[in-house]
Amino acid sequence: MNIILNGAKGKMGSSIKRTLEKNNFNVYEVDIIKADGVYELKSIDVRVDGIIDFSTPDGAMKALDFAFSKGVPLVCGTTGLSDEFFEKMKNYSSKIAIFYSPNMSVGINLCFFIVDIVSKKLDWDMHIHEVHHKFKKDMPSGTALYFKKIIESNNKKASVTSSRIGDIAGEHEITFALNGEKITISHIAYNREIFANGAVMALKWIISKPAGIYSFKDIMGF
Repeated sequence: MNIILNGAKGKMGSSIKRTLEKNNFNVYEVDIIKADGVYELKSIDVRVDGIIDFSTPDGAMKALDFAFSKGVPLVCGTTGLSDEFFEKMKNYSSKIAIFYSPNMSVGINLCFFIVDIVSKKLDWDMHIHEVHHKFKKDMPSGTALYFKKIIESNNKKASVTSSRIGDIAGEHEITFALNGEKITISHIAYNREIFANGAVMALKWIISKPAGIYSFKDIMGF
């Protein structure tokens, strides 16, 4: 199968490329970085079976438009996306299958589910703290903002703090506190392979699905 990897030369893109090739996919690399073997989206004229996007908000928009024009499924893990992107994603989902998650870790997506349950039940103080490597551009992380969105969807409030140090792949800690007790839900990513594995899992799953918007809730049956 021919797969376009948008954002192929980034740290995540490189990891996803290795995982795709281990799974016998033929990878077409797309990136704003010019290098041998790197394509522009508009220059790819072979039959494409799917697209994985781990790029930038602008790159993700281009990947979304390209997927729609070709009628192929899209897996998007890019964060910092605009309201325009999500509105277009909603419109395009009547024609193509789109898998979106701000974090491709299976463990983090289980944490999304747990935080939803806990924040529904408790009226406690809630705080989210995330730590990533010093080269990560967006702050807070898309994952932290998604945790916040989940909590706010249950009519609760949560504060968010961030740190950028070293080469940490990703740490998220959600704290629920009341006088005399505290609950902490924590996830640590020790390497980027977990995100690459999740992205390729999503790709394999969505290729056979009809048009619509999907997430790990659909894969894992939450």
